[in-house]
Amino acid sequence: MDPERQRLYETCQRLGVGITVMKCFGGGDLLDAKLSPAGAALTVNQCIHYALTRPAVATVLAGAHSAEQFLTSLAYEDAGDAERDYAAAFASFPRIRWQGHCMYCSHCAPCPQKISVADVTKFLHLAEAQKGVPETVREHYALLPHHAGECVQCGVCETRCPFGVDVRANMRKAKEVFGY
Repeated sequence: MDPERQRLYETCQRLGVGITVMKCFGGGDLLDAKLSPAGAALTVNQCIHYALTRPAVATVLAGAHSAEQFLTSLAYEDAGDAERDYAAAFASFPRIRWQGHCMYCSHCAPCPQKISVADVTKFLHLAEAQKGVPETVREHYALLPHHAGECVQCGVCETRCPFGVDVRANMRKAKEVFGY
């Protein structure tokens, strides 16, 4: 995601402002490998799930040119985790490199310390984007049952991450930023 857009989404999340996403299929381009800027096609479920998992997104408006397209989008509601999962697709995109960037996909789970690595990392990124820790981010972090300070730096999460994220470094940063 464009860094400026990411900051907007994070600011909206911090302020409790919901975002409605339009064109989650990129005008259809993301569904067609020949047209996709990534050089590979995504599925309808992957596009919708990616949009819905961005910070502050409350609604996705999925356009349709036919009843069949509408029903395909509606099927997202009954899709399983594997059908919604975009991580493997993103990691394999031939034209876009996501290496080192956490997509909050939770493929790093389960953590032996029961830390929600994706949530801790998301709150860390929200704090970094604001160049400080907004009260709402601090409160959401505090509500997590396990925190970055509990990380034992085992690295198991990194062996599962399809994006090569330095999770242990993120946990150290989060402990420093949040204090625990």
